[in-house]
Amino acid sequence: MAKAKDLYAILGVSRTASPDEIRKAYRKLARQHHPDLNPGNKQAEERFKDISLAYDVLSSPEKRKLYDEFGAESLQSGFDPERARAYRRWAESGQGFSFRRTSAGPQGMGGFDFGFGEWPPRGGRRRPVEEERDFGDILREMFGGGRAEPAEEGSPRDVEYPIEVGFMEALRGTKTSVTVRRPVPCPTCRGAGRVGRRGCTECGGSGTVEKREKLNVTIPAGVGDGARVRVAGKGGVGPGGVPGDLYFVVKVRPHPVLTREGQDLFIDVPITVSEAVLGATITVPTPQGPVQLKVPAGSQSGRRLRLRGRGAPDPKGGPPGDLYVRLMVQVPRNGSTRGLEDALAAIERAYGENPRAHLEL
Repeated sequence: MAKAKDLYAILGVSRTASPDEIRKAYRKLARQHHPDLNPGNKQAEERFKDISLAYDVLSSPEKRKLYDEFGAESLQSGFDPERARAYRRWAESGQGFSFRRTSAGPQGMGGFDFGFGEWPPRGGRRRPVEEERDFGDILREMFGGGRAEPAEEGSPRDVEYPIEVGFMEALRGTKTSVTVRRPVPCPTCRGAGRVGRRGCTECGGSGTVEKREKLNVTIPAGVGDGARVRVAGKGGVGPGGVPGDLYFVVKVRPHPVLTREGQDLFIDVPITVSEAVLGATITVPTPQGPVQLKVPAGSQSGRRLRLRGRGAPDPKGGPPGDLYVRLMVQVPRNGSTRGLEDALAAIERAYGENPRAHLEL
């Protein structure tokens, strides 16, 4: 298994970096590697995914705390920190599992003993299949893959599985292929968990086995972070039961310049001093394409203008949201004022009063 990437190293920050340092590092790298700025560059696309994941975790105090404590394990779907801490205490108590090669191991173990004690148990009698729990069971309980909802025997089980999409893909909708693993009835015992009077060795008595399946998934336009996309009949089953539904839980990667609240989008757009003072018509990018926006004369930095209907579409068919443009007055960056003295003096006189005169504590 490939070594997990260090999220701090991905952003190029220290483990003691402040939230502001993490945010600045992300914005710099996201602009550099964003797929829209590197069309066809698979390496940049993968790098952007790593950058987005690192920022998603390290910008959240809760996720960052878990990552600092458990590392890459905390990123797994269904991770339970309390169960992981209990398992760690149990393993450190000296009662943990052994991992050794044996001359004869349990069927299906390939000569390795992952046991919690001896194999076979003292007394020479193997425990009934329904009483056994292997190392994989514990790992699945702790870290999971897809997460199956509990169900009664014979009843369908709904399964959740994470899927990650880009910000613009979520806005415009997309189709993708995903390979998932889901529980299906065991073909040997037909979901009964037993063959005759003996426990089924194929499924370990559970009645189900995992099946890998490639699915074509349609992500509707306008879905938000945490949305669930249903695929009917592709969930898990109880022993002898019918399949439940599979729900893809959407994780939307952040965008370097756009943010979202509900169906509304927000973007900061730089304007020049003269555009702010005199007014202008500027071009603003939107998910539907560039549009012309009129900047009123005398606009202050931070003024917010609305473009109706240019936000995220409603996946349920309702009206789309709006795009809010925040004007950010940008002064020249070259630092030179040669030849600008008279113009700057005229601008200074135009204020008429100290713009900070109202600031009192």
